[in-house]
Amino acid sequence: MLDLNKVIKQIKALENRGDHDGSGADLLSLALSKFEEAIGDAAKFEEKLDGSEGTTWWPLAKSIEQFGTICSISTKPPAKSLVVGVDGSQIMPSHHEIYSCFLLNIGVSAITYGIKKAPTLLSKPFLFHRPEDLYPLVDRRRMHIDELYVSLERYLLEFEELAQTAITLKENDMATLALFDGALIPWSLEKMPPTYVDQFIERAKNIYALLRQNKVPVMGYISHSRSSEVVNMLRVYNCPYELSHCRNYCSELNEEDFPCSTIWPLTDRHLFKNSLPANSRGPIFQSSAKMSQLFDAENRICFSYLNVASEVVRLEFPRWLASDKALLEQAFILTLNQTSKGMGYPIVLTEAHHLAVIKNQERKQFFDLVAKQLLTLGVKRIAQSPKEQKKQTSFV
Repeated sequence: MLDLNKVIKQIKALENRGDHDGSGADLLSLALSKFEEAIGDAAKFEEKLDGSEGTTWWPLAKSIEQFGTICSISTKPPAKSLVVGVDGSQIMPSHHEIYSCFLLNIGVSAITYGIKKAPTLLSKPFLFHRPEDLYPLVDRRRMHIDELYVSLERYLLEFEELAQTAITLKENDMATLALFDGALIPWSLEKMPPTYVDQFIERAKNIYALLRQNKVPVMGYISHSRSSEVVNMLRVYNCPYELSHCRNYCSELNEEDFPCSTIWPLTDRHLFKNSLPANSRGPIFQSSAKMSQLFDAENRICFSYLNVASEVVRLEFPRWLASDKALLEQAFILTLNQTSKGMGYPIVLTEAHHLAVIKNQERKQFFDLVAKQLLTLGVKRIAQSPKEQKKQTSFV
């Protein structure tokens, strides 16, 4: 139990920093000034970025469009369209429960516009309980699964369901968009064994291939993004040295003391919030994140920022979509339209979330059903661990 009377004294010590990333007025003003300078000095900036590749202590995104690009997005949607969204949740395996297993619940929503057709709203549970599910074979060794493994498997399952639903429901004369809730870059994958990484990339590659073959654009929608890939590019411009070689010049300094850190910490969304008009997007970049680099060139993740009026969101998409201007424009229009209809957040993602979420009562009902099935199978002793039992009651 949280003692609010005690924590309130600590809450009173909170400081007004502007935001969690330290984006105060002075920091933002200086960053915007450097941003405008870099736009006006684009050739020199690009030359310095190219020369500093591999020598900074953070990966540098690559510009697909000119750094200061601003594109207005039409608020008029296509005559006929289909938008599909996906989200997921899970019940994690626990050795304190009556049975070791895990459950992934995938919520899928599909809404058509311009034709009279009921929305498709699906909640699809997937139960994993076999030994090979709980102890998958990786590098010829059985690994104990954890939350990281389960979340990556959920990512792939969400992605598969999103693609299959969009491809199945798509009609020839219908503009289509598949919206993924969150980042397409699987950031946590780098913590997994190499064999699993290879398998993951291959499975994701197959999904991207299906989407591309069927001309279904896919975007990862990231609200309140904490990414600073563009700011990190700008730090190279802010670096006083001819080339940004962090190890040579700053290896004995704390990061806040780097000469480039006068515009850090700052998120990209704060930068673009003050430079992008409503209903417009910024330039397209290709991420240089390690996990993106593992994909084939056509599937490497690109990103752009879109001002949807309520906020500036980060949108991620594969390189092949960035190369198809008409399909990319369609994806931006449908995303903006979804956010407008949802009054600040895409309707399909809101509905997918409600379909996917597993409430505490549902978790209890799930294990009650598992217990009944075990009794049917003749299991004589079914009980939680003493720890789990006692957590639900108090002696005092």
